[in-house]
Amino acid sequence: MYAQTPQYMIQDLGSLPSLPSCTGTAISQAGNVTGYCGPAGGSILLAADTHAFLYSKGVLNDLGATSKPTVPTGVNDSGTVVGAYIVINLAQGVSVSPFLYQNGSIQTFSGIPSNAGAFGLTNTGQSAATQVSQGGVNFFVASEAFLVTPGSPATSLPPSKGMHGAAFGISPSGDWVAGASVNIVANTLVDLVGTLWHNGAAQGLPASTNFNYLSATGVNDSGMASGMAFTYSFTSIVDAKATSHAVLFANGAITDLGVLPSDKNSAALGINNSGTVVGYSTPQTPDITLFFGAELETASASSHAFVYTNSTLYDLNRQLVNGSGWQLASATGINNAGQIVGTGIIQQQQHAFLLTPVTPPTINSVVGAGLSVPPVNSLSANGLFTMFGTGFAGPMVSQNVTAADLTNNALPTNLANTCVQGGTTRWGLIYVSATQINAVADPLSTSGTVPVSVITNCGLPNETPTAPVNVTVAAVTPQFLFDVQNPTGQNEIVAVEQNGAQVGPTGLIPGGETFTPAHAGDILTAYGVGWGATTPAAVVGSLAPNGTANITAPYTLTVGGKTAVVSYAGLAPTFAGLYQIDFTVPSGLSAGNQPIVLTVGGVATPTGAFLAVQ
Repeated sequence: MYAQTPQYMIQDLGSLPSLPSCTGTAISQAGNVTGYCGPAGGSILLAADTHAFLYSKGVLNDLGATSKPTVPTGVNDSGTVVGAYIVINLAQGVSVSPFLYQNGSIQTFSGIPSNAGAFGLTNTGQSAATQVSQGGVNFFVASEAFLVTPGSPATSLPPSKGMHGAAFGISPSGDWVAGASVNIVANTLVDLVGTLWHNGAAQGLPASTNFNYLSATGVNDSGMASGMAFTYSFTSIVDAKATSHAVLFANGAITDLGVLPSDKNSAALGINNSGTVVGYSTPQTPDITLFFGAELETASASSHAFVYTNSTLYDLNRQLVNGSGWQLASATGINNAGQIVGTGIIQQQQHAFLLTPVTPPTINSVVGAGLSVPPVNSLSANGLFTMFGTGFAGPMVSQNVTAADLTNNALPTNLANTCVQGGTTRWGLIYVSATQINAVADPLSTSGTVPVSVITNCGLPNETPTAPVNVTVAAVTPQFLFDVQNPTGQNEIVAVEQNGAQVGPTGLIPGGETFTPAHAGDILTAYGVGWGATTPAAVVGSLAPNGTANITAPYTLTVGGKTAVVSYAGLAPTFAGLYQIDFTVPSGLSAGNQPIVLTVGGVATPTGAFLAVQ
């Protein structure tokens, strides 16, 4: 199956007054984002003056000043935020305590140990938490994992191996917690094993053959987890030999996600229910903060936020459809709608960002523009056809071709930054919207197939083609056009009297134009598409000139089974891809809806077309 390359719209979440440097840390299922802003420089390691924020419905809200650096780690759809006050002193170690923001203020997070950090938050208010030893230098030594449920004491989560546990993420349902289990012997860290807790029961995750330690960082509702495999000497703050790779745990196996080109290390920080993983890749060596570096340290201009999907690691810097000038350093969270939160650099300032996936264009069907039932699924040269699908243009686009779009009477091949390509040729466009395109097929052979694709953002640096659809080609694909489209396919054709009066059953379109049935001897003009070659030949993709251009294939027209006398069958002047037939209504027809059939080159128009006769 063809896999579309992911693309995203970026939203700069801005900054707070006097706090220009902002970090994005977590996102809710509805797209609420939390993080913190501080003085220029961006690192909580350096700045005590940080304010947590909540970004909701397009507004960045300051959650207020606190006495300690504030690192939010979870937010839910109601705007509740959890996290930790983290004071890092390289001489005295780490001091951690939990906080909760709700009802307009930051407050004590009751029911959780005082020296713990909360990680993640579900819509029901559940959170994972890790209790740490005061003065430690990381979240693993002498730690304990908890599940926090509103109104109840925190539930201790036993390690899968060793003496200690650390929890860093919770699934949207609250059934899974992600983290690690730690075994320490004689004050030396011996094992650090990736661990999931399912309804409180610990499960050790598969080991990596290339790294000493593993930790899960996020988990989804099916138990798939993101994480980091690493080698690190915990006897020092900086280990020049440290290495790390982002990993995915799924179905009892571990997948090393590797690094982006020219990078050396990576970490995965979040996962959604589709199994899409986000994180960062960097040329830098990991330090003692490990995967928390994306939330605690100044964004690095050399790091690259990534998304892992379709079994491929993508640099998010290359997947943007807007927002030139950004350097996306890290992605810290992803929700089930595919929205991503993270931190980047724009105009030399660190800002939090929100990425929203752009729906990749997809072709669902290619049919003759008559929209007969059943549809005509073949194309012929100069055939007016319709494409249905998704993501062809922006959601508010509905653009018909105008005279200003024409060049020397030729249809544009780019309309609303959308193109249609058949084989190696761009075809003329008549109408474009997000879900429908009307276009005219260029000269084609009379058999075989032609690959047809839609190109969005056409002519722009980020243009994206759909997977091509192979469409059958024929010499003729005749259809009538209809005044209405009934699901049964029983439709009144578009026909007019010589004076321009509309022909059809009385009241065909309630409240619309006046329709009257035809009478024997009336001379009518009916319209259709796909009637094939003409003489003189059509200039495909251009408006037909005034004058006649007769179809070259032999044809007959019957109404109610009686042959009609035809005075002209060919191109409709001043239109592109449109044909007309001028005929006299036969005598001897019964009143009512009479079937009308045009046969061109031995191919009949689909059943269901009728002409109202009085």
